[in-house]
Amino acid sequence: MTWRVAKSLDVLLHQINDQYPGRDKSSDGSIGDASHQTRDSDHNPWIQDPDGSSVVSARDFTNDPAHGLSSQKLAEALVASRDARIKYVISNRQICSGTGQKQQAWAWRKYAGSNPHDHHCHLSVKEDKAHYDDTRPWLLNVAPPDNKVVPLPTPTSTNKPSLVVLHLGSTGPDVTQLQILLNKHGATLDLDGNFGPVTRVAVISFQRAQKLVPDGIVGRYTWDALAGKA
Repeated sequence: MTWRVAKSLDVLLHQINDQYPGRDKSSDGSIGDASHQTRDSDHNPWIQDPDGSSVVSARDFTNDPAHGLSSQKLAEALVASRDARIKYVISNRQICSGTGQKQQAWAWRKYAGSNPHDHHCHLSVKEDKAHYDDTRPWLLNVAPPDNKVVPLPTPTSTNKPSLVVLHLGSTGPDVTQLQILLNKHGATLDLDGNFGPVTRVAVISFQRAQKLVPDGIVGRYTWDALAGKA
C-alpha cells in the first residue's frame, strides 16, 4: 500500500523544525504502529486520496522544553489559531476539537484514551482534501518557555548575526539587529529593539519575497536570507 502524510501536516513539521532545529524528535510520529492498526486512528492511512495514495491525517510533535519546544504550548497555540484544518488536538490528557458536534468547539475537555500524550502533542486534520492538503503556513506564535530565546547553530560565515529565534514579543539587541537587516532589504523600521506588529509585518513581507514560510518567526533560514545582503 502506498501512503503519505497529509501535506498540511508536512508544512507544520517544516515550520517547527525550522524554528527548533536541535529539538528532540523521539516521540514524533505519523503512521501508526501495530497497536494503532487495531483501532480507529488518524495515524492509520485510512483516507483515500484521488491521486491513489492513502493518507495519514495525524502527526505527533515531541515535548522538548530544554530545546525550546513545549508540546503543551504548541497545543495551546494550535487551538488559539482556530485554523479551519484542525480536527482535534490532544495534549496532557486533554483534547480540543475544531468543530462542535457532541462537544463544544475549541474548548478543552478530558481525554480518556490510554495514551496521556504527555510526551508529545497530537494534531489531527480534517479528512477532506481541501483541508488535509492545504499547504498554507500555520499561523502560530509558540514562544520558548519563559520567553527565552533559543540559540541556533553557530553560523559558518563571520558576517552573519548571532542566531537566535525571534518572534512577536521578543525584545533586545538581537531584535535591533533584525530591524537593521530588514531595513537593508527595504523596510523602514524604527530601531527600537521591540518585535512588535510592525516588525512582524516586515518579517512576513521579507519571507514571502524570499519564498520562505511566511510565519513571522525569525529562525535559521530567515537569518540566512537576511545576512545574504548584510
